[in-house]
Amino acid sequence: MPGGRLLVGSDAELAGYRARSHLHDGRVVAWASSDDVPVAVDAEVERTVPEALARRFGTDGFWERWTRAECVVKLTGRGVVDIVALMAGEEPSADVRLSTLRLRGGIVVSIGRVPAEGSLRGIGRSAGDCSFACNL
Repeated sequence: MPGGRLLVGSDAELAGYRARSHLHDGRVVAWASSDDVPVAVDAEVERTVPEALARRFGTDGFWERWTRAECVVKLTGRGVVDIVALMAGEEPSADVRLSTLRLRGGIVVSIGRVPAEGSLRGIGRSAGDCSFACNL
């Protein structure tokens, strides 16, 4: 993953960053980098996996898998429903590079990027929020 840093703050503080993810508690995680490649970030505070999702996908590494699937969906323009296929073990596009890490406070973050030479088309959005990946 090229150089950059993750920032955690309020929506207002991080409004200018192109790759952001909103946490359930109102905070925002943003990827700050000077790289000019398509990038997506998805973050979740680790917590009990909702029962229906746990039955379908298991709980082992759930939030890591979930944030990685969200990044793939955002970068490829696939529908959010495609998260089901990705969570069930479908391999993500070879063009998407993913890194996953944990921040203090139980925040699980995945960062996805598409190298400039393998850029995908379109803008992927996650449902219902302002987290997005832009092809610039």
